[in-house]
Amino acid sequence: MISIIVPTYNERENITKLIPSVHKTLEEHEHEIVVVDDNSPDGTAKIVEELSKEYPVNLIVRSGKLGLASAILHGFYHAKGNILGVIDADLQHPPECMRELVEATSNGYDIAIGSRYTENGEIAGWSRFRALVSRVAVALSKPLTDVKDPMSGYFFVKRGVIRDVSFKSIGYKLLLEILVKGSCNNVKEIPYTFKVRENGESKLGIREYTDYLKLLCHLYSFKLKRLLHGR
Repeated sequence: MISIIVPTYNERENITKLIPSVHKTLEEHEHEIVVVDDNSPDGTAKIVEELSKEYPVNLIVRSGKLGLASAILHGFYHAKGNILGVIDADLQHPPECMRELVEATSNGYDIAIGSRYTENGEIAGWSRFRALVSRVAVALSKPLTDVKDPMSGYFFVKRGVIRDVSFKSIGYKLLLEILVKGSCNNVKEIPYTFKVRENGESKLGIREYTDYLKLLCHLYSFKLKRLLHGR
C-alpha cells in the first residue's frame, strides 16, 4: 500500500482540490491519504471529514500548530503503507508527478524526490529574495548530501529507510534529516515545476529560517559523531 501524508494548517480551499486529484493520480494503486491537521481554525478538518466519505482519507487532528516535520512523522507513524509519500496541501506540488515518484520507489529506489533543482526542474513565481534564500539553504546542506534538492517537501520513501531512526523533527525540512540519518542507498530526483500557491498564505517565516539553522547544527554534529565512530 502507498500512504500519502498531507500536513495541513488553514488549507480548506486547497484541500478540496488536492484530495480528489491525488486519488485520481493513484487510482491504479492501493493507497490512503493521511491528512494531519494542526487544529486549523478555518475548518480544514471538517472539510477533510466530509471528503473521507468519498475518498480513502484518514484524518488525524492534533491539538495545535506543532510543526510541519512533526506532522509528517506523526502521519508516518499512523500510516499503513510500505511506501510513504509527502505532499504539501497548498497545490504547489503537482499531484500528477506522483506516478513517477511511485514508480521509482516501487522499482529499486529507496527515496524518490520531486526536485526543483535537478535538470528540467523549475520554480514559478518566486521573488529574487526567496529564490536566493532557497539556494543558500541548499548550499549550506552540501557537505551533508549530494542531493540537488534536499529542501524538497515532495518525496516518497520506503518505510525501511526510516525504521529505527530517531528524528529531531526541527522545523519543516524533514527530507534532509531522512537523507542524513536514514538507511538509503539509491535516491532518484525527478524534475517538476514548483507552482505558485493558489489560495491561503505561506507559513514560511523567520522561525522556519532559525529552525533550519538549528537542524543543520544537529545534523552536522550527528554526521561528525558517525564519522568519528567509523560508521
